[in-house]
Amino acid sequence: MRQLSLFDAHAKIDLPELFQAYFDCRRNKRSTLNAIAFESNYETNLLKLCDEINDGSYQPGKSIAFIVNKPVKREIFAADFRDRIVHHLIINKLNPLFENHFIYDSYSCRKGKGTHFGIHRVERFIRQCSQNYSKDCYVLKLDIQGFFMHIDKLILFKKLLDFIQQKYHQTDKELCCRLKSQLS
Repeated sequence: MRQLSLFDAHAKIDLPELFQAYFDCRRNKRSTLNAIAFESNYETNLLKLCDEINDGSYQPGKSIAFIVNKPVKREIFAADFRDRIVHHLIINKLNPLFENHFIYDSYSCRKGKGTHFGIHRVERFIRQCSQNYSKDCYVLKLDIQGFFMHIDKLILFKKLLDFIQQKYHQTDKELCCRLKSQLS
């Protein structure tokens, strides 16, 4: 794997983009204990996080592991709220590049898409296939058991770093790669 410099003195994140990442992050997590603890002093916490990212001393916290039973039983690893802000910072930078490579009918975690959009697309496909519900058609619903838990993370991470190196041309490229490697 390519070695990245641990700290590029020229690349810094700006506080407004970290605030944007914070607001994006808290949108659906405001009631969690982690979010409430962070939010009680969020300006100071964001200033500290910004300084740590920019001086190269940022270290991710520990994730929380738990089991959910719906829709299927699975193990979840939830990042600390502070680390989720860094996730949002990275995705805010890289998402426009990813969008150019996704197929149209990929809905999860995409602006303007999501569950409701996907449901309406499936409904349209069913109407089209069934000639407006006048003949039978079939839908295949499946789940690949343990798919995400069995992804080779080293291969995925190398592909992501290669993607960033090829497609991301901002001055903070090395900083993004360093943050991504810390979070992986």
